[in-house]
Amino acid sequence: MTEESRVPWIALTTTPSLAGVTLSIVLGPAFPPVLQALLLMTPTLYLCYLLAVNLLRERYFSGEYVLMGFVGLVTLAYGFYFEGLIVMLLYSLAELIEGAAEWYARGRLDALYRLVPSTASVERGGLIEAVETARLKPGDVVVVRVGEGVPADGVTVSPGLVNTSLVTGEPYPVTVNPGDFVASGYINVGLAPFKVRVLRPPSESTLQRVIRLAAEALEEKTRVERVVERLMKPWVAVALSSFALAHLILGPLKAVSILIVACPSAFVITSAFTTAYSIAALAGKGVVVRGGSVLEKAAEADTIVLDKTGTITVVGLLEVSKVEPPAGLGEEEFKVITASLAAASAHPISKALAQISRGRVSVENVVEVPGRGVKGVIDGVEVVMGNREMILDHGLKAVGECGEDEITVYIAVNGATGHLCLRESVDPATREALKIRGYKLFIASGDREHRVKTVAKALQIENYHSNLSPEDKIALVRNLKTKGSKIIVVGDGVNDIAAMAEADVGVAVSNIDSVISAADSVLLNGVKQLPLLLTTAKTYIKTLKIALATTLIIKAIALTGGLTGTIPLWLVALLGDDGATITGLLTSTTSLTLASQNTHHKTPS
Repeated sequence: MTEESRVPWIALTTTPSLAGVTLSIVLGPAFPPVLQALLLMTPTLYLCYLLAVNLLRERYFSGEYVLMGFVGLVTLAYGFYFEGLIVMLLYSLAELIEGAAEWYARGRLDALYRLVPSTASVERGGLIEAVETARLKPGDVVVVRVGEGVPADGVTVSPGLVNTSLVTGEPYPVTVNPGDFVASGYINVGLAPFKVRVLRPPSESTLQRVIRLAAEALEEKTRVERVVERLMKPWVAVALSSFALAHLILGPLKAVSILIVACPSAFVITSAFTTAYSIAALAGKGVVVRGGSVLEKAAEADTIVLDKTGTITVVGLLEVSKVEPPAGLGEEEFKVITASLAAASAHPISKALAQISRGRVSVENVVEVPGRGVKGVIDGVEVVMGNREMILDHGLKAVGECGEDEITVYIAVNGATGHLCLRESVDPATREALKIRGYKLFIASGDREHRVKTVAKALQIENYHSNLSPEDKIALVRNLKTKGSKIIVVGDGVNDIAAMAEADVGVAVSNIDSVISAADSVLLNGVKQLPLLLTTAKTYIKTLKIALATTLIIKAIALTGGLTGTIPLWLVALLGDDGATITGLLTSTTSLTLASQNTHHKTPS
């Protein structure tokens, strides 16, 4: 039910039902039956109205409205006014519980929204101006005061201390130095303000993107909802037929129990809440999943195929192993120039290069060429940094070459070219995360065999493939699927999109729009979050099964008691609808909360 329809629902179902039940209890026999009937007729006719609107306007068949509307009509026809009012009141409360569960899940996302300030303090010409966050542009320098959130993704211009827990799930504050990447939603918990140079517009920044994707995911139906929707018509036919048979054998009052218990709202609400809770909890830790179906498939996976460069290694560490300045430039000055230009780029390799010096100089006219490099102007001199193609495209010479297990980055200053060598390594958190039990791991990379073998050996992954084209990666995934494997593909680049689409679950560790659009899940803080996704997926399925089984047992007890007459109709309604719903929600909430706490304690610092 939408927020717009919830107000008339409360007015036309809950209010008359509550008034009728209250007056019946207080006045007893003195309460006029005609007034009882009128109060019961209000929610009954409103349910019939909603059923007609759904059929005529939305072309949607609501089995709930059929069953509960029929309950109202039967109790009206046989004069069971008090019982009918109780059933309507309890059903109305169940609908309100559904609204509260939805509000709770969306409230978790709203809490993330509040991490982004509505205005930002922008430094312009030596003055500080208050600017609407939505109007921030790449290149703006923002002053983040103590207690404020970072409004947009950027790199730090001055040192600071940030709390990243509500975005990444990391429990401890992190020190950031000039040139370090900071995401929107990080909170300044230091003793002084620090400055951030904006890299992306707010709408494309980390936190805003998490919220947007998670909100979209909440709209997707779960498997239970899809099954219920598909079976609703035959389910209603069976329920009405069973009612008719029980009516002849047991009488109308006992037979109504079938219609009450047959209402599937408890299953739908429990399933929807479990999904929404899981999606919102993951979003709060920087992991996006596109609906319950992704969690279902992730829980069934037994094989994980990982890209290397940009997924395992660049998301970890890149160590500078060699520095060769161009002729006429000292090594320290070369490092400062390199670090300053690198700090203006969001590329993972640039993040490593920004650490080679704490010194900074002003960089102007920064232009980033995706997949090749970045250029800018320092003190009136053009500086070009990137791979061999980037240098050659600018009519310069690519001087020098690194070892076969290293990455070569060329830096040309005023036409003279030098280079740096970077050696790939995996940080301890990523190394620990890939010690995943119960899964078969593969590395599928387009890089040279020697580099891939070195990383695979370091991670103790036996299955690795090198020199793969995007088509080769698709072939690998298809081959594994023909053997019955359920596959998760984790990648960061455009060349991984096809393989991710071919897999059962595609997981992105990238900020590239096309990659994120193709992914079923996004790990904003890299592969080290993969165990969190897998653990949550398994917990989700386990919780859903327990909650639905509990709901089914309670409904069975209510039905048995109603048909045998050992349980009054009001208690049948309480157990068969509200009781089943509340129990399912409590079971789901308790299980997911405990699992979330356990996962949080295990998160590496």
